[in-house]
Amino acid sequence: MKRVYYYFIFGYFKDHLSKISLSILGISLGIALFVSTQINSWRAEQTVLDQMLGYSSEDFIGRYVANNQNLGAEDHFLKVVESHSHENLKLEPELQTKGILNLSQDQILSIPVIGKDILLSKSLLLSLNDKKKIPKYIISQSLAEKIRTIKNDRPLSICEKELPLQEEEYLILPAEGIFLVMDITRLQSICNRKDHLTSIWLVEQNGTHQRQTIEQVTSEEWTYESKDQILERAGIALGSLKINLTVVSLVSVLISFFMVSNMFTGLFLSRKHEFGILLSIGSSKKNNFMLFLTQAIVIGFFGGIVGILLGILIANTNFLTTVNTITDANQIQAYRNLPLSIILLGFSISILGSILASIYNSYKTFLILPIDLIRERDTEKKSLILGLTKKKNLYLAALFITLGTALGLVNFPKQITPGMVGVGLVILGFVLLNFLSIPLAVQTLDKLLSKFQFSPSIEIGLKEIGTEPWKHGLTASTIMLSTSLVLTLTSLTDSYEQSLVHWVDEENKSDYSLINEKKLNTGEPGVPVSLYETMASDPRFSAVEPFYVDSKFIVNGKYYTLHVLKFNESYNKSELIVSKNLCFLDQICTGNSISINTERNSRVSMKIQAEKDHFFSERGTIMMDYSYFQKNFQVKFLNSIRIFKNENLLPEETIQLLQNITKVHGLKYIDLISLKKLYLEGMNQVFSILGTLKISALIISVLALTTSLVYFIKEKSQVLAGLKAIGMDSFQMFQMIYYQALFLVSFGIFSGVLSSLILSPIVIFGINRNAFGWILEFQYPGSLVAKLPIVIPLITFFICLIPFYFLKQMKISKELKYE
Repeated sequence: MKRVYYYFIFGYFKDHLSKISLSILGISLGIALFVSTQINSWRAEQTVLDQMLGYSSEDFIGRYVANNQNLGAEDHFLKVVESHSHENLKLEPELQTKGILNLSQDQILSIPVIGKDILLSKSLLLSLNDKKKIPKYIISQSLAEKIRTIKNDRPLSICEKELPLQEEEYLILPAEGIFLVMDITRLQSICNRKDHLTSIWLVEQNGTHQRQTIEQVTSEEWTYESKDQILERAGIALGSLKINLTVVSLVSVLISFFMVSNMFTGLFLSRKHEFGILLSIGSSKKNNFMLFLTQAIVIGFFGGIVGILLGILIANTNFLTTVNTITDANQIQAYRNLPLSIILLGFSISILGSILASIYNSYKTFLILPIDLIRERDTEKKSLILGLTKKKNLYLAALFITLGTALGLVNFPKQITPGMVGVGLVILGFVLLNFLSIPLAVQTLDKLLSKFQFSPSIEIGLKEIGTEPWKHGLTASTIMLSTSLVLTLTSLTDSYEQSLVHWVDEENKSDYSLINEKKLNTGEPGVPVSLYETMASDPRFSAVEPFYVDSKFIVNGKYYTLHVLKFNESYNKSELIVSKNLCFLDQICTGNSISINTERNSRVSMKIQAEKDHFFSERGTIMMDYSYFQKNFQVKFLNSIRIFKNENLLPEETIQLLQNITKVHGLKYIDLISLKKLYLEGMNQVFSILGTLKISALIISVLALTTSLVYFIKEKSQVLAGLKAIGMDSFQMFQMIYYQALFLVSFGIFSGVLSSLILSPIVIFGINRNAFGWILEFQYPGSLVAKLPIVIPLITFFICLIPFYFLKQMKISKELKYE
C-alpha cells in the first residue's frame, strides 16, 4: 500500500511537475503574505514595548513610572519603595530619554537612551564578564550595524549635547531592537537631571515568583505599572494594526485556497479513471478517499514550506511595511528573530486549508464506481449544488447577501467581527450565484452566437464550461474575489485620501508651514519655540500659530494623539476638544473630564468642551490650546509653525523672508500643496501593504485560471487530440482556449465589480468605522472599472500562452494510442 501511495502521489508529481508547481505556488503566495504580515505585526509590537521599556529584563515584573516623563521625578521615592519591598525583589533605577544619531545629511535616527546602574543589572553584567572595565556605552547589535554605515564621524545628540561615539567606547550587546545603555549618573549629568529618575524597575531575584506579595506604594509623582499592564497597553496601541494585518493576510489565504480548491477539482477529473482502476483491482472507497486527501496534504505541505520561506524573505527584505503613528520603521527593521508560533501557524493553515479545499473532491472519490472507467462524462445531476435545487440555491444566495450587508453595516465600536462575518456572507452569496449563473450565461451566449457566423471552436470552448459549472464556478469565484478585493481596497484608500485632503483643507488654512525635515520621519518636534515667539511679534506676517503633536500621549493607560494648536475665539481655551472617533471608541465625549499627568501641575482634571471630525489618529485625538498647554507642560520644540502671509507684502518678499529664516535655523518651509503631499505620503506608507495585497490577489487569480486551463487540456486530451486529428489548426485551438478564458475572466470580473459595490460600503462604513470611529468620504474607483473592457482581452491573451504551449506540445499518436 505504501508503494501505491508513493507512485500515485509522487509519480504524478514527476510527470506533471508544471501543473503541481502552479498549485504549490498558489498556496505559497497566500501563506507568504500571511507569515510576512504576522512577523511584521509582531515586530511592530516589539517596537512599542521597546519604546515603553527601553532595554528589558526577563525577570522584570513591574515598575514605578514618573508622571512627568520628560523631566522625571526625584529619586528619594526609591528609598520609600525599598522599605516596602521583600528581600527577593531587586530595585533598578532608570532614567530614559531619546538620542538623535545623524546617519546621513538628510536622515536621522531616534534612539531610546537608557541610564542604568549597570552593576545592578544582571543581564548587562553577564555581557561584561570578559571586560576589564565598564564601557561608556552598551549598544544593541542593530544600532552597531547602523553606526558602521556612517562614513564620517557623526556625534550622538543627547539632551541637546553632542557626544562622540567611538568604536572603542562601546560594547555591543547581542540583543534586537535599537537602543543605547549608559551609566545612570553620567546620563543624569548630561541631561542636568541630577537625582532624577523616570522609572524604578522591580526585578525578581533567584527565579522567585512573588508578584502577589508586592505592596504597591501610592505617590502623586509616581504610578505603578505591572508587566501585564504594559503588555496590554502595547497590544491596545497596535490592536487595530494587528487586526487589519491579520484580516488582510487571511483574505489573501482565502483567495489562494479558492484557487487550490479549483485545482483539486481539475485534479479529480483528470485522475478519476485511476480511482476506478484502483477499485477494480481491489482497493476500497475509503482508501481512495484517503489517497486523494493525502495527495492534498502533500501539496499543502510543500506549499506551506515554500510559503514560509518566501514570507520570511519578504519580511526580512522589508518589502512590506507595518507602520502607524506610534511605530518606528528603523526599530521594526532591527528585529530579525522569528517567533516559532507564527511559523507553525502558517504551516498549519497551509495543511488545514489544503484539506478543506480538497475535502469535497475527496468525498467524490469515495462515490466513484468501477463503471466510471468507461463513462465519457459524469452522470450526476448538474442542477444540484450543495444538494439543493437551483431555486433554493438562489434564495439562499439572496439571503446570504442581504444578511451579510445588514450585519456588516451595524455599528459595534472596537468590534470588527460582525463586519468580517458580513463580508464572508456576501462573498458566499456571490460564489453561490456564480455557480448558478455560469450555465445560464453559457446558454444565453450559445443562443446569441448561433445567430452569427462564429468559429465552431468558440462554441466548443463555451459548451465545455457549461458542462462543469462547479469547476469553472470556482475559477470564476477566484477571479471575482481578487477583483472585488482590488476594487474594495482601492475604494478604501481613495476614501482615506479624499478624507485626508479634506481634513488638511479644514484644519490647515495657513499659507506656509515651517518644519524640521530631518526630524519629520522620527515624529520628533524640531522647530524651536523661541523662533515661534520671535515670529509671533513680527508684523511682516499676518499671523503665526504653533503646532505640536505627541503621538504617544497617555490617558488612563492608553495611547492617544495630542494636538496642540491655537483655538479660535468660539472655544474655551482652558478646556479640551476631542475627535469624534475618540468619543465613538472610548466614550470620552463632550461634558466628560479626563485626568492627565502634567509636568508643571502634577495630575490635572481637564474637561471636554466639544467634539469635531478630526482625521488624524486611529486611536483618537485630543486637542489642547497652546496657552493652556504652556501652563501644564514645558517643551522647547514644536512640530511646525503655521504662517499666514501678510497681504501687504509681495509673494516674492514673503518667500525671501522665509528663506532667510530657514537658512539660519536649518528648517524648511512648505506651502499647503506640499503639506498635503506630506500627509498623503505618510498615509501611503501605512497602507502600502494593501497595494502588495492587490498584486498578490491578481497573481493568484492568474495562476488559478492558468491552472484551470492546463487541467482542462489534460482532462480533455483525447477530445482535443481528436479535434486536431480531424483538421483543427493551431489558431482554432488557440481561439477555443482564449474564448474559454475570456468568458471566465469577464464573468469573474463582472461578478467582482457587483460584489465590490456591496463590500466597499461595508468595509468603509462598517468595519472601518467600528475599528477607527471614522466616517470617510466614500469614493469608488469608477475610472478603474471603466478601463476593464480594454484590459480584460489583453490579460486573457497572456494567460492563455502557457496553456496553449501545452496544447501545442500534445502528440496525437500518444493521446489516441489505444483508440
